[in-house]
Amino acid sequence: MFFTGHGPFPSYLHRLNLRTHDNCSCGGKGDPMHFVTKCRFILSWHFQTPTVSLKLQWLESILTNNLSRSRLRLLMRFICDENNLIVEDIH
Repeated sequence: MFFTGHGPFPSYLHRLNLRTHDNCSCGGKGDPMHFVTKCRFILSWHFQTPTVSLKLQWLESILTNNLSRSRLRLLMRFICDENNLIVEDIH
């Protein structure tokens, strides 16, 4: 879900017209990178924010590191389970 952007992310749900906006409840753009690096509601799950020039290497390191993949899986599970806390639709 993280790498494709498909899942319970506000940006994806907005693209499918299932949400009226693409923002996270904290006010940031609700895309996968926001959740793993910036969202204030899930600080304990954060990864260090990569620089723009090293983003590809950063993504590759997540794929090749067992601990990082495990943390990412747990984060995605949390987002799926607690979606109502993270994705708030504003009418």
